[in-house]
Amino acid sequence: MILPLLALAAPAYAVSAVDSFYPPNIEDLSWITNGSLGTYGGLYSAPASAASEPSPYGAYDYCSMPHPRAQEYVLPAPVQNGSVKAQLVYLEYLQRHQRRTPYNILPGGENEEYHCDDILPYLYAGPASSTAQQPLRVYAKTYSDPANPFLDDYVNGTCQYPQLTIGGLLDGYQHGRDLWAVYGDRLGFLPRTPEDGRRVWFRSSSSALTQDSAGGVLRGLWPHYSGAVPLHQQAASVDTVNEGYSCAAEDTVLDAIEASDEWEAHLAATASLRDDLATMFDANTSAWMSTYDHFSDNFQARLCNGYELPCSRANLSECVTQAQAEEIFRAGDWMWDYWYRASANATSYITLLEGLFIGEIVNRLQAVADSKGEQTLQYSHNFIHDGDIGPVLGALGIKALRWPGMGSNIAFEIWKTEDDLFSRVLYSGHPLQTTHGMLEWVSLADLIAILQPFVPDDIITLCNA
Repeated sequence: MILPLLALAAPAYAVSAVDSFYPPNIEDLSWITNGSLGTYGGLYSAPASAASEPSPYGAYDYCSMPHPRAQEYVLPAPVQNGSVKAQLVYLEYLQRHQRRTPYNILPGGENEEYHCDDILPYLYAGPASSTAQQPLRVYAKTYSDPANPFLDDYVNGTCQYPQLTIGGLLDGYQHGRDLWAVYGDRLGFLPRTPEDGRRVWFRSSSSALTQDSAGGVLRGLWPHYSGAVPLHQQAASVDTVNEGYSCAAEDTVLDAIEASDEWEAHLAATASLRDDLATMFDANTSAWMSTYDHFSDNFQARLCNGYELPCSRANLSECVTQAQAEEIFRAGDWMWDYWYRASANATSYITLLEGLFIGEIVNRLQAVADSKGEQTLQYSHNFIHDGDIGPVLGALGIKALRWPGMGSNIAFEIWKTEDDLFSRVLYSGHPLQTTHGMLEWVSLADLIAILQPFVPDDIITLCNA
């Protein structure tokens, strides 16, 4: 049974929508421990079986992050004010999958069931030849067998963990419709169908989450298209997204990041909270206590799909409070900012973890530069994960990095003037605020120069060092 939705309240003081992305004190421990900050304008709620309600545009809405929308979209400032004439010639779009069930089930099990009967994950393969016999359409129908003794310490219901929820799929449809309204209807940039594989390129990780999200978003973009669309993936064990390839140096650098004085201080600042949660959920293990990933993931997935915060199965009157959840979310923000921006090892970590994927983006941007905007490929859309979006934002020099929410997105727009190529980088629909300044109208060469240092010359040597 799905319980009434518990929405996390915004702080008492006002935070503008865009400012909610860039807390000025996110590097300080006070960002974590100051309960009066609340969610700092962030939103952490969404309905169970419906699309997310549009949030104040630009607000940090973890369950359904903003994206380019026709109602608010404005042209780059020099184009808008008429000082230059330019046309969009290339769009590189990155997005996290839409909302889902949790990766991390609480130790000892969950106090309520999860149900996913309202979404059908299709599972079938077919021959490449359209004249060959086609398969029967089958979908996964998850169930809980009461005779299975392992369910006692798990969770009853009809979901796989994680999996896209119906709310996430509906959010994907809307995401795609909004992209078409901007880049199709308004700018006349996107093709009427996705058939021409030379002009469009779609990519995902090997995860069902990103693949299922792609189906929803692309249907929103092309609601009447009846053909099939290739969604490119690399082999999972060598994938350049979603931590696909093995790299020993990644662990070495991460260990150094998490052995720093700053890291130890932020753990000490939340010792009381983590002790309370460890007792409540029998979670006194390294996986649950050494970072905020597991608790954040569990709480986020609940609130983003119409569930309440969890209660102890040993004492159902002992439940996670709003204040505790808010502190966990702020600690998660601090953690992401430290991993990919504030740590002394952030550049090395990004290079090892995401440098190959950043290199793929740079190669496509360089192809636009080399052809002076006359390249064949116009639109590349990548369906990836928070662990890919965060490092790319770190490489771009984002001014402050909160945990990239569901459907979070980066749009690299390349515009051609009579004399040159310029770029604009939008994060969740707004020009990205960075240590290099606002990425509103910078030369394409300068954008490539920002990203290039994170592209490894020899990743094999770096990983084995």
